[in-house]
Amino acid sequence: MSCPDVAATEELGAAIAREARPGDVIGLCGPLGAGKTVLVRGAVRGLGGDPALVRSPTFTLMNVYPCVPPIHHFDLYRLASADDLEGIGFHEFAHADGVSFVEWADRFPELGPQLSLRVDIGFAGRGERRRVSLTGSLGKGQEQED
Repeated sequence: MSCPDVAATEELGAAIAREARPGDVIGLCGPLGAGKTVLVRGAVRGLGGDPALVRSPTFTLMNVYPCVPPIHHFDLYRLASADDLEGIGFHEFAHADGVSFVEWADRFPELGPQLSLRVDIGFAGRGERRRVSLTGSLGKGQEQED
């Protein structure tokens, strides 16, 4: 699929969030500047939160946005190994009471089985157009723990 501009990328994020259930983990993959945080901004808006609060958690590693359900926004770019996931509380938040969006999920292939949905975002020529592919399915978050 294609997102012709920032607004379309945000709308895709909102649509994904509306389909997600608490416990779903959405992996966001793509190069710097591809629109991973833009997609999360749309997700926050889609769940009734304030999109102005959304910032890339590159240095904080995780942000929590008050939505219904809450969104846990992780950025794994600065992590050196999968062991660091424990240190940031990833496993405590993923599959919990909120929906988790994980930027740079592809840096840790062992997360693959934990992802409800993988979103690959890439540049599609010049400008704001993005190429997006979705792999997996949403709405099974709580079922995964039963």
